Amino acid sequence: MSKLEKVIAIIPALNEEKTIEGVLQRVKRYVDEIVLIDDGSRDKTSEIASKYAIVSKNPQNLGYDKSLANGFEIARKRGATIVVTLDADGQHLPEEIPLFTNQILNGEAEVVVGKRPYKARFMEEIFGNYAKRKIGIGDPLCGFKSYNIGVYDKIGFFDNIQSIGTQLLFTASKLGYKIKEIPISLNERKGTTRFGRQIRGNIKLFKAYKRLIKYLKSPLLNLENGN
Repeated sequence: MSKLEKVIAIIPALNEEKTIEGVLQRVKRYVDEIVLIDDGSRDKTSEIASKYAIVSKNPQNLGYDKSLANGFEIARKRGATIVVTLDADGQHLPEEIPLFTNQILNGEAEVVVGKRPYKARFMEEIFGNYAKRKIGIGDPLCGFKSYNIGVYDKIGFFDNIQSIGTQLLFTASKLGYKIKEIPISLNERKGTTRFGRQIRGNIKLFKAYKRLIKYLKSPLLNLENGN
């Protein structure tokens, strides 16, 4: 990796004390820095993470989108040229990080999206089918992604409509940035997903889906404020 490049991983976390140390120990081998956003955990997530990462703790639970948005701003200020996002629950394999960063370093893509071997909820299938038609990406909800920081700088925001981390991806596609999807592996998740069980999770996904469609149907985006 060129000395001019700086790869920062952003990991949102909520009550992940059982998995976070192992995840961070592995992630740090493949990135220059880790920014962990603790979204109001009530366990020892922040305490454990502070040994391996820059920790920013939300004053209360702000949600996945806001946590990642905060992480992007921190990463930008710390000089990131490539940002990698992945989950704290141990499902994503840190060993696959180079598959994402190399695509950007080699100029193959400016945004890289992981494609999971399966989806947990039917709304993820609907979301994915819509994304496949619109931008050629079948798994936009996968939390394992990488970005050239220039994409974020140009657009000026990560997600301000609560689209479960998909707004920047769709906006980048609309602006003509190169986007690539690559298959990833998944470990079995330990514990309960932050998006809730089937019914609650599907309702949350449906609301995000509706917000995204409304956003994409609006007049050409004002990239100064994301409206």
